[in-house]
Amino acid sequence: MKNDNDDIPTVDEINTQENDSYDDMTLAEQEFFSYCEANEFDYDEAGMEEDSRRDFVRIKKRFTKAIVEKRLVVDGCKIIYTVSNRSPKETAGTKFTIARPNGRALLAMDGLKDTQQQTKLMHYIAALCRVAKHDIGKISSLDKKDYQVLQDVAILFLTE
Repeated sequence: MKNDNDDIPTVDEINTQENDSYDDMTLAEQEFFSYCEANEFDYDEAGMEEDSRRDFVRIKKRFTKAIVEKRLVVDGCKIIYTVSNRSPKETAGTKFTIARPNGRALLAMDGLKDTQQQTKLMHYIAALCRVAKHDIGKISSLDKKDYQVLQDVAILFLTE
């Protein structure tokens, strides 16, 4: 016979879950810093101006959350990002490999007007993900949360 209290976690179970969560976040931050180091990004928050530090902390938070959720894997200088189920079913589960930018990534922004900042960024992200220009819809149709992780990686490269 099932007891009504069987669904209530014990104090030890709660403490174990909290410790696991802390360990996961600590490891995720280590992965983030190793990615920054591999790509020669400045990650010394103490030396950053306030606005830059605030932006960097936001990027680090999204990046590490994606690692903890097993959607982002660091592989040296590149990452492999798995699109969440929040995105349309055509893209959910898609894996994007983002490597260091090459000339193609920078050229992807050429020819666009200065007033088209989001379009330029989206083209840059598509180039980082090695998505063909005619398939840019794969990037533009992502859920905002998925897009923001890719955008954050692009911003790290653009500000290096």
